[in-house]
Amino acid sequence: MILQEQGDQLIVIRQTDHAFLSGFFAREWGNDTFVKPAPNPSFCLAAAEHDNGWSDWELQPTIDYKTHLPYSFMSIPTQEHINLYQRGIERVVKVDHYAGLLVSMHASQLYDRTRATMPGYSAKYVKSEETNLANDFVQRLRLQQLRLKVDLRANPETKPYAEENPLKLNLARFEVLDRLSLYFSMGDLEDSTLDAVPVNDAGDEIDLELRPEGNNVVCVSPYPFRRDPLEFSILARRVPKRVYVDDLDFRNVLARAPFFAIHYSVHDRGAGMSYAAGR
Repeated sequence: MILQEQGDQLIVIRQTDHAFLSGFFAREWGNDTFVKPAPNPSFCLAAAEHDNGWSDWELQPTIDYKTHLPYSFMSIPTQEHINLYQRGIERVVKVDHYAGLLVSMHASQLYDRTRATMPGYSAKYVKSEETNLANDFVQRLRLQQLRLKVDLRANPETKPYAEENPLKLNLARFEVLDRLSLYFSMGDLEDSTLDAVPVNDAGDEIDLELRPEGNNVVCVSPYPFRRDPLEFSILARRVPKRVYVDDLDFRNVLARAPFFAIHYSVHDRGAGMSYAAGR
């Protein structure tokens, strides 16, 4: 769950809707400058379903009894965070091993502390007493990833995509889509940079510059999508920012809150920029 504070109100966006937006960006990604990720159906599935484990929790969200406000995706207890990602990864793996591999790799990066200071990254905050719990989870994910790579490389059709370099590039693209979706989901649009974005399959990278122009319009340079402008919406609900007595109190208030759409548009700024070959 993503929470935006607006005065005495909270704007609530489901984690699964954030992921759906990532999947939309994945389907639109690619033009004369940016290579379309391959295998594309698996890549798009991974982007759209990478947070599907949240769907169960979002049906019955809980509050933090220290603040008496709902948990966000950053503050939810680590064990619960691990449980929901385990469920989500298993669901994707059952449908598509390559998509499941990308989602598993993404989940392990959520526990990379070095990412926490990087703009747009959703690194999970872990208390010192939870370090072993998080480390054990990441180790299990890495073993899972090794097994999935073995299976994918045994299949002639998927072997080229399961080699380390193509995987690294697609994971980087995946992370860019996640950060881009969070940029719009978190509200308060401001100038931002998404760094080290793969341009092609040769290792060339470039930074994406995001510049808001007002009225939820953002120019992007260089422009990575097949359509210009690209218009989209994300569903949200509005609830009071107040002390909630218990989980049921918040759930009842949230259930009565109607959904509304927040509309956005992105377009090509048209500024000439050159990428860094082999950076």
